Amino acid sequence: MRDLQHAFRMLWRTPAVSGIALVSIALSVGATAVVFTAVRAVLLAPLPYAHPSELVQIRTEFPKFEPSHTDWALWSDAQEIARRTRTLASVAVYRNEMFNLASNGSTPPEALYGLRVTANLFPMLGVAPMLGRNILPDEDQPGHANEMILSYGLWVRRFNADPSIIGHSVTIDGQSCLILGVMPRGFDFPLRRQAAHTPSPYVDSWAPYRSGKPQAPYAAVGVVARLRSDTSLNEAKQDLATIGTDLSREFPTTNRDHILHLGLLRDRMLGSAKDALWVLMAAAVMFLLIGCANVANLLLARGLTRQREITVRMALGASRSRIVRQLLTESCVLAVLGGMGGYALTVAAWRALPGIAPVNVPRLGGAHADWRILVFSLVIALANGLLFGMVPAIRAGWTRAKANQDLRSHSGIAGSNRVRGALVAIEVALAVALVMVGGQLLANFATLLRTDPGFDAKRVTAFIIVPDRVRYQTPEEWGKFYRSALDSVRALPGIESAGTNDALPFSGENTGGLVGRNAGGATQSGQITAEIDDVSAGYLQTMGIRLLQGKWLNEEDMNDSSGAAVVSDAVAKGLWPGESPIGKPICVFCSPENPNNWKRVIGVVSSSRHSSMDGPQQQATVYVAAGALHKAVFLVVRSHRPEIDLQKAVRQTIAGIDPNQPIFLSATMQALIDDSLADRRFIMLLLVLTGCLALAMAAAGVYGVASYVTSRRTQEIGIRIALGATRGKVEVLIFRQGFVSATIGLISGIAITLALMRILRGMLQGLQSGNSGALWIEISLVTLTAALGCWLPARRAAKIDPMLALRQE
Repeated sequence: MRDLQHAFRMLWRTPAVSGIALVSIALSVGATAVVFTAVRAVLLAPLPYAHPSELVQIRTEFPKFEPSHTDWALWSDAQEIARRTRTLASVAVYRNEMFNLASNGSTPPEALYGLRVTANLFPMLGVAPMLGRNILPDEDQPGHANEMILSYGLWVRRFNADPSIIGHSVTIDGQSCLILGVMPRGFDFPLRRQAAHTPSPYVDSWAPYRSGKPQAPYAAVGVVARLRSDTSLNEAKQDLATIGTDLSREFPTTNRDHILHLGLLRDRMLGSAKDALWVLMAAAVMFLLIGCANVANLLLARGLTRQREITVRMALGASRSRIVRQLLTESCVLAVLGGMGGYALTVAAWRALPGIAPVNVPRLGGAHADWRILVFSLVIALANGLLFGMVPAIRAGWTRAKANQDLRSHSGIAGSNRVRGALVAIEVALAVALVMVGGQLLANFATLLRTDPGFDAKRVTAFIIVPDRVRYQTPEEWGKFYRSALDSVRALPGIESAGTNDALPFSGENTGGLVGRNAGGATQSGQITAEIDDVSAGYLQTMGIRLLQGKWLNEEDMNDSSGAAVVSDAVAKGLWPGESPIGKPICVFCSPENPNNWKRVIGVVSSSRHSSMDGPQQQATVYVAAGALHKAVFLVVRSHRPEIDLQKAVRQTIAGIDPNQPIFLSATMQALIDDSLADRRFIMLLLVLTGCLALAMAAAGVYGVASYVTSRRTQEIGIRIALGATRGKVEVLIFRQGFVSATIGLISGIAITLALMRILRGMLQGLQSGNSGALWIEISLVTLTAALGCWLPARRAAKIDPMLALRQE
């Protein structure tokens, strides 16, 4: 208790040093705790399902196509895997679906982001509704009434948390639908979004997947499974590989060109976020070490000012352990106070960060600083307290003979300067690494923002409208609805153009396939993979895609019998290098089973990006118009009207056509592009912020050391000036001595960073291509900052009055 009282008294007696140390500890601990909160929520916390280590995701890869980041398999494969597997205890299937919830008189119709799931999905996950019941095994078979389980959020938002809704029916897609139950608060499946921009960060509802209903063999579904308790992941992979080989042999028509893959659900859920978050955690630890070195320097300086006090106490009989214990107690008190400040900063940060957290990084938006983060903050603060308090404590633990000697001299200062210089070199080296990595990310991200997507996203708004399958059962009825919608929207004031598409860029949807100048069964030469979009007349003009040759698709080309197609210049170069493709035939969705799906090229447009702003822009795309309105899902509009006004007008127009038809989502094309970069923007933002704080803290460390050295050499400087040394020479002398440590740290940091960049390029998007110009800017910034920290004390030293300096003790 006496040590604690003395520790608080010493902190109060030196408010400047204590305040700077507390700020350094709070910032370094706070930054580390902020990142650890994200890492814990996304990576360390177990999935909210029973025995999550046994859950796996099955997906299909097509070697002929670009690598896919989505987790879909074929319906036919899922059924065969469930029937043949020896290593999986159960296999469940799901697929995305939008449900149209009708108006109840007081609320407008609403489009719900939902899933169709097989009855065994929730039991396999080990979850159950908090109200009501689960889907029964026979309720995912044809012939049963429509049923649905609500999310907690939808139950509260739409039904005012009324428990009596269980067992009652609502109108979904024009039909009566029985509400079976409500899932627990916070439950979500799947956790990872395929498209970032959705009205809600959670799935709204789950309905039975009618598994007995005949499905197209190429129907894409999500497939999750649970390993048998006595089965390892490698055994399951081998089992799936065997099944895949057998299916390729038995069903060459559907399984010839794809491979089955299996991985832990946790790993597939995280995607590329796992490596990025660990890199961010490493950066936070480096910043913590900078803060530790900074505080160690401050305490070392304060320890030297207390050198006579400590030696007197030791000369009067105080034991070495007593002195060391007192100094460590002071360090730990400082650390605990700083740790509490760091936790307060973490709480404040995570009140703001969920608002900008990317939806496609699962569970990040739900991260918060709880008591576990408080414990983490205090533990790392105490660990740092022991670490940064060890050097001053050890230096204070001199023998009594050494103490008596120091009563009569100023020895030990040179050794202290070497320790402080080493700490400054470490600070600068770590700061260089953080600034260079953060600067590279920032430079590449800025380049990414300037990248041309291949279309003009300004003043273009997209609307997702999915007519329900009951009132619009046939393709002709679907197309009739979209024809009315398209004509009515085009007639609105301020509308420049409008069109439809079945797979909008940056929406998460794609319809890839093989296209070629030869039939699929003849030869694979002359074939490439391409995005194949069904678009209406006016769509390409609305998107601002440039026409290079030929003509646009028009209204006549939308007839079912039309064979007109427009290709991107990447398709033209890939199939007809050096030739004009106008008038040439092109086979779309080529395969031996579909060898005669021929179209005729009538135009060539510029290539555009479909799902990512990085990578090559030469996206091969084929646009066909025949029957486009029968498959339309996206309505795109170019207008000079204000965004809110435009959305209101389009919603009123759709309500005028069908009062029960909601619009699922409306978003500008620029918002969709921005959402595709959201995860990288978030990681980049935190890394750049960490680098800036590291640079500021390292600059403070350099300035502190240079200032301290200058203060200890005041008499020497006064003598030099009195003996004729010019102020310029004094300034150079002090500057050079301080800048040596900074230079050592700078060179070491550059060498370490260049080596680390090779490792990080495989882990962090944005570092794959180095930006040499940005590197020079980052190195110059650190150098100038360190130089400024050395120059200010040197300039002050050159202005010392020699008479006052000589009278100083």
